[in-house]
Amino acid sequence: MSAVFNYLGLVGAFLSAVLLFPALIAFGSGETENGISLVLYAALGSFLSITLLVATGHTAMLLDRRTSILLAVGGWILFPLLLAFPISGMFSIDYGAALFEAVSALTTTAADGVGRLEAQPAAAIALRAAIQWAGGLGTILTFLILLGPTSIGGLPKTRRSVGEASGRIATGIHRMAGSLTRYYSAATIFCFVLLMMTGIEPFAAIILSFTALSAGGYLPSDGELFELGNSAALVVISFFFIVAATSVYWHRMVGRWQIENLKRHRESYYLIGSVAVVTALLTVTFATTPGMINSTGPLGLAAEALFNAASLVSTSGLQSSNGVFTLLSPAFVFFVLLVGGGCYSAAGGIKYYRVGAMLFHARHDLSRLIYPHAVAPMRFGTEQYDLGVMKSIWSMFMAAALVLVAGSVLLALMGLDYQASITATIAAFVNAGPAYSDAWAPRGTEGWIAYHDMAIGMKLALAAIMLIGHLEVIAVVVALDPRRILFR
Repeated sequence: MSAVFNYLGLVGAFLSAVLLFPALIAFGSGETENGISLVLYAALGSFLSITLLVATGHTAMLLDRRTSILLAVGGWILFPLLLAFPISGMFSIDYGAALFEAVSALTTTAADGVGRLEAQPAAAIALRAAIQWAGGLGTILTFLILLGPTSIGGLPKTRRSVGEASGRIATGIHRMAGSLTRYYSAATIFCFVLLMMTGIEPFAAIILSFTALSAGGYLPSDGELFELGNSAALVVISFFFIVAATSVYWHRMVGRWQIENLKRHRESYYLIGSVAVVTALLTVTFATTPGMINSTGPLGLAAEALFNAASLVSTSGLQSSNGVFTLLSPAFVFFVLLVGGGCYSAAGGIKYYRVGAMLFHARHDLSRLIYPHAVAPMRFGTEQYDLGVMKSIWSMFMAAALVLVAGSVLLALMGLDYQASITATIAAFVNAGPAYSDAWAPRGTEGWIAYHDMAIGMKLALAAIMLIGHLEVIAVVVALDPRRILFR
């Protein structure tokens, strides 16, 4: 239990510190009451978290497989329950609606259940964006520290395997968390500076930087993204969407210029190639859309195409202008979203690694039909695939399909149009909240309800789907058969 409390203390201290940012925004905007409230929440959270860290800091501990999975699932349920309290106060909404906002922000889904941002306090907008930013970092750390070593869902195993080494695991967690936090923060600051250089005003640049690095979808105000800036700003955000969607291991290879590892790597290159393909497709689509090239110009059109492609692949779901995604086939858009980003990134979806493994394994089995005695290496890039890994990947894929079907049926029974329920379920599962929009609705169709107009039952159902998708269906697996999964 020492490892559990140490981890909760570490995450709690970080989230408490994050609350200070919207507090500063509140004081700077003249929202003194909101600022004091956030400082008090931060102080209470810091006190409890530091108490846990001090109490467990000198205890040798191990994180075994069972503890790691339960901690990952439990932590992502516990912290939204706590963060809903300051959100409720800032937006003046009830706890149920605030819980939806907390889950949506922390999972980087960015499904706006409030609406009318122009009427909301600056501190509330900053709070939600800051939680989204923290959620992006927390996603990467969760998979690096807790879930990666267990290889759940066929994840490529991280170097430090849970339960295979002795010593003070807390020390290793603190060191890894500190290193990644510094990198993530530096990238956010760099994004902010670049956006300022493009002419974006400071508050909007901060919110957009948080959104870009977390592959989220919150905007600083109502309206369309293209109204906030220019083509250069779209290119900057696109670049950091790609950064957010690619593996931090690949980032380290690039930073250290590890040529041999870079040559063997595959996933990030396929992801970047997908962005290029979708960009080309959107460019052609925009160029053939009447009046679009005249309103934005060739460079603006190319920037919009790049932005929307990067948004799709990174599972942000943001659109440069409302209805851009509807210019493409819905099946294509949601296929790209479901594939998602790279492993050990802030993006959602099934991940390129798993899709590549399934395609590679299918090709291998087909070749065996022709050459049944052929011996071929079960390797794709640097990753070795064996039967156990493939079973995990296919199990995760089937569980994801079942969640999507069940979620769609549940939302349809609650009153959403069935096509809308499918769209909302996929958007929630891959954590791309803005991808759900009534722009998809056929003319005259009713039942496409905006997030902020949904009943509390719909919101809580979507929040559950967000968490399940964010943890890559691990919560469902644990709930269905905990003894078999955790103690095998």
